[in-house]
Formats: sequence, structure tokens, C-alpha cells
Amino acid sequence: MATERSQHQQWADKQVAALIEIGVNPLDAEKSVQWVLTHLPAGEDPATYIFPANALYEDPASDAAISDARADWYAADHIPARFKRLLDAKEETE
Repeated sequence: MATERSQHQQWADKQVAALIEIGVNPLDAEKSVQWVLTHLPAGEDPATYIFPANALYEDPASDAAISDARADWYAADHIPARFKRLLDAKEETE
């Protein structure tokens, strides 16, 4: 199922550069592009292929990854406090 990066090197380089240009961390940009190539079906074009929704849920997040994401969310200055409190919200039943 994995696609060799060499088959789509030009596409991969453009995608990484575009992600970095919009502010994505270079390591995260590289991981994102590599994920696409790893999960891209053979013979498909990464520029036009649309992954099915369930492909995004194949690798469940570990507890450590969830904790790291939560810490990053709280530490982000550009996220308003009211949205940060959503992580702490609990559903109440009457």
C-alpha cells in the first residue's frame, strides 16, 4: 500500500514547502507528507486522491499523544481561553 517517495518527490517537496510557508513546523510538515505517501494506494496521484474518512482513524492516538496535544492546545497563545476551557468541560445530566 505504501508509495515510494521517489515516485512523487516533486509533489512531496512542494507540499512540505507549502505547509512550512503557512506556519506548520517543518517536522510536522514532513510527517504529514510521509503519512500521505505511506497510505496512498498504488497507482494513485497524491495531488488528486481523496482519502476515505475511515483512513484517518486507523491509527488510534496513544495516551501520551493525547496528553501532548492537550498541552500544546493550552500553551497556544492564539487560542482564546474560552476554547481552552472546552477541554475541561464535563457533560452534566439533570
